[in-house]
Amino acid sequence: MAKSVNHGNVLTAVMEDYLEAIYHIVRERGYARSTQISLRLGVHKSTVTTALHWLQTHGFIDYAPYRDVTLTPKGVKEAEGIVKRHDILFRLLHQLLLVEEKEASKLACDMEHALTPDIADRFIPLVEAALQKALRDQSPAKKRSGEHTKGK
Repeated sequence: MAKSVNHGNVLTAVMEDYLEAIYHIVRERGYARSTQISLRLGVHKSTVTTALHWLQTHGFIDYAPYRDVTLTPKGVKEAEGIVKRHDILFRLLHQLLLVEEKEASKLACDMEHALTPDIADRFIPLVEAALQKALRDQSPAKKRSGEHTKGK
């Protein structure tokens, strides 16, 4: 897990990791339980319980012991922002910079916490434009025309 970073909001990098894990588990299974969160993050169940209480207190999740964990609207909004930052950073690293997939995912996880939401809003369109350009540059028609002109 990443070190704690705070952008003026109440969430640390560790709590962002919990929200992201809960978000993905709920999308995959329809619900999250502390055991699943523990396995996904590689932490003890007692650590998960402490984090769940904290997230509940701060309004990010609905939680009761031995029950499913769900995200509140506030939690969904925050988790979606985290996932969006992770995704764009992963794509930048893996697709543009050609970093191996596993390493790109780990780096994106570390970097997502340092990228503030307002900076992300400006950063994401730049990366998406670069990805689109790279895709256009790799298109078969472009490659064929490049190969055709090389021989002349």
